[in-house]
Amino acid sequence: MRVLITPMPWPSHYYQMVGVVWALVAAGHEVRVAGQPALFDAVTGTGITAVAAGGGYDIMTGVAEMVQERQKVDQQPNMIGEGVFTPEDKARLLKIRMIPHIRLAQDAAEDLVAFARAWRPDVVITDPLVYAAPLAAAAVGAPVVRHLWGPDLARHIGLPGSGLSEEEDPRAVWPEEMVELYSRYGAKPQPDFAVLTLDNCPDSLQLAGVPNRVAMRYVSYNGSMVAPPWVLEPADRPRVCVTWGSSTGQLLGEDVFMVPQILEALSPFDVEAVVAVRPEDRSRVPDDYDWVRVVENVPLNLFLPTCHAIVHGSSGGAALTSAMYGLPQLVLPHVGGEGIIYDQLTAVGAGIGLKQDESSVEAIRQAADAVLHDDKPREAARRLQREMLSQPPPSEIISTLEELV
Repeated sequence: MRVLITPMPWPSHYYQMVGVVWALVAAGHEVRVAGQPALFDAVTGTGITAVAAGGGYDIMTGVAEMVQERQKVDQQPNMIGEGVFTPEDKARLLKIRMIPHIRLAQDAAEDLVAFARAWRPDVVITDPLVYAAPLAAAAVGAPVVRHLWGPDLARHIGLPGSGLSEEEDPRAVWPEEMVELYSRYGAKPQPDFAVLTLDNCPDSLQLAGVPNRVAMRYVSYNGSMVAPPWVLEPADRPRVCVTWGSSTGQLLGEDVFMVPQILEALSPFDVEAVVAVRPEDRSRVPDDYDWVRVVENVPLNLFLPTCHAIVHGSSGGAALTSAMYGLPQLVLPHVGGEGIIYDQLTAVGAGIGLKQDESSVEAIRQAADAVLHDDKPREAARRLQREMLSQPPPSEIISTLEELV
């Protein structure tokens, strides 16, 4: 069986697919991962062949522009009632949300369809937001399988083709540019593209109603490197991971980099902090704490098993990796799907969250105190860990994919 994988052009999204990728290869199947050059190092670093599809569009810049436009609607909405947008604002929000994803699809479509016609994949596994993937699948008559990367955000906010049932013709509600793109490649707009949804998010964190769901265990993979010696050295104090995702600063500006405030909040506690940041943020981390170790591009799964707790910006990868190791979490969401992850984690009690306007140093200190010393978040985190471990590993769902061919 030949399987084409199409992640968003962010390594963190591809990392969540690695479990399935490796399981497919181990079962004797051929795998190719297609995307922009930004993915190539991440893909080849897992031993898989990468294929170029687009590269002329900067999706991060596009999403940043989308976030700014969305904030304008939030600040001046036309509401029917509390929390209810008018139909006009709903349509405007959908158009704003779809712009970067349409541009990404336009950028990748020609390359992706050409590769599919030449290589003839039997199945296409895709990130819900890669709208060029159904075009490639349609070109060769292959089924589409959706791969989630946390709570089912795309369906929750009503993006096209993400599993929502629609009584009317999808072409009547889809953005015109997307309808035109699909028409150009002979693909039919549909309420749902996927025949299956691979979901590595545990039930208690997932939003209800995921269509054609195939539950699957999360595989902790955050990149590769040579393990530094300190990872194997036992910590003499409780170790706390502090990490701040690269996307938050790129989307909202560097003013939202909260590591200095987090470290100030943690300073009264007898802990060792491991601050995991990207190299460009290293200079922004204070150097005046002797209990802080700063590491650059170190995979979280390499040292989280040695940690007592984690503080992060509520990204899906950090949340699921931390949950897999049974860590209580302090989450500080700022954008988009981070709020959904915040809601789900705090609902099950495995995390304590502070929204952007609540995140003073004193508030972070009080929340950190609870995460470090209260038994309830730790017990909830361990329950969540047991739930995740009870889900079938990717190797056990390969037969389900084989049945599609």
